Amino acid sequence: MAKSFENAAAFRTSLEQRLKTLAKARGMPMNSLRLKVVIERLLARLFARPAAPWLLKGGYAMELRYRPTARTTKDIDLGIADPPAGMTAPARLDAIRDELQEAAELDLGDFLQFRISSPSNELQGAPQGGGRFPVEVLLAGKTYARFHIDIGIGDVPTGQPERLIGEDVLAFAGVRPAEVLAIPKAQQFAEKIHAYTFPWTDRPNTRTKDIIDLIMLIQRDPPSPDSLRQALRLTFNRRGTHPLPTKLPKPPEAWQRDFELMAKETELPTRDMSEGFAIVERFWNENELGAT
Repeated sequence: MAKSFENAAAFRTSLEQRLKTLAKARGMPMNSLRLKVVIERLLARLFARPAAPWLLKGGYAMELRYRPTARTTKDIDLGIADPPAGMTAPARLDAIRDELQEAAELDLGDFLQFRISSPSNELQGAPQGGGRFPVEVLLAGKTYARFHIDIGIGDVPTGQPERLIGEDVLAFAGVRPAEVLAIPKAQQFAEKIHAYTFPWTDRPNTRTKDIIDLIMLIQRDPPSPDSLRQALRLTFNRRGTHPLPTKLPKPPEAWQRDFELMAKETELPTRDMSEGFAIVERFWNENELGAT
């Protein structure tokens, strides 16, 4: 039977004990588990209404698909296909922040409050840019956690959104897990390929996580080749930063250490980056996903 709480302080005490028990059982830092809980409580609010203008993407979409063997992520990535029109880029980001804050104020019985600030910097990866929005989480009148939301603007979904369910950590308080809509796996694959092959000129490419995520998408119920070809074509054409490659470039040797750590965390079949890349390269070539 779910327990009721007189106030936020009583809930916080019970929640902390619950997280301490879970963290010990899972062998993970309590702070990491706490962050996952508050991220999913915000996601529950952001997707509470049917017509939410955003879709979940990035690392936390992978987290919900593949937990407990997904790589650690500490933020939320969202995509908005149809942003507010007729505005300058800064005004559009302010309008998005207002919409995020309005959604975050929904009371879901978990005593959490979310304060979403104006974007700290603009992002350039999506077709129409985007922004990074700092989030402060309060519980019982005190800061409980901090993270951020990255929002990319202008990527059109390449298929039907995928419904994902969060973890049922707050069942003891009668609080339902988050239900979210995420970009389809084929689109996530395409965006990973786009990021992995992006021609950085001002800094080295350090996106080891893209190889990790691509291997997971390939080995855990992969999308159909047709859906992947369509998603790749739409993503590269829409973003227009560089052409869809025929062959995939090999990752830098400097990625090996990070690859090994993430491969262990995600329980991949190999911790050798060359072998991991070979899995991606073989899948790419066998399904003829590159430009012809």
